[in-house]
Amino acid sequence: MRGKKLFEFTVIGNVNTKLNSNSMDYFDRMETLFSTLPRSINLRKKISVDTKFTISSPRLRDTRALDLDNLNKPVLDHLTKADVINDDANIFDLRTTKYPTDGEQFLHITGWEWIAYGN
Repeated sequence: MRGKKLFEFTVIGNVNTKLNSNSMDYFDRMETLFSTLPRSINLRKKISVDTKFTISSPRLRDTRALDLDNLNKPVLDHLTKADVINDDANIFDLRTTKYPTDGEQFLHITGWEWIAYGN
């Protein structure tokens, strides 16, 4: 079950699974925002993360790209790199949604404490 909200923000840019010239700003913004999170979050052993990816409609029609697990991988890697979590094994609840857009692409991410009986 979700407890106290730990963080919430939006990363604007070309949502992508791999670093390339089209996605550099997206990954740079993600790294910058994650680096502003308090290191005290890392003391929590279990967290819940909600990722909502808003991606251009034409890109979502290409079913060969932008798998949910691939979209989350760089997010989890950046959380680890910024020392927000020790490892993505600390995430006990992960909810992910993709939304089409004809406008600006972005990632909205929220993290909560994960409270489970027998912690």
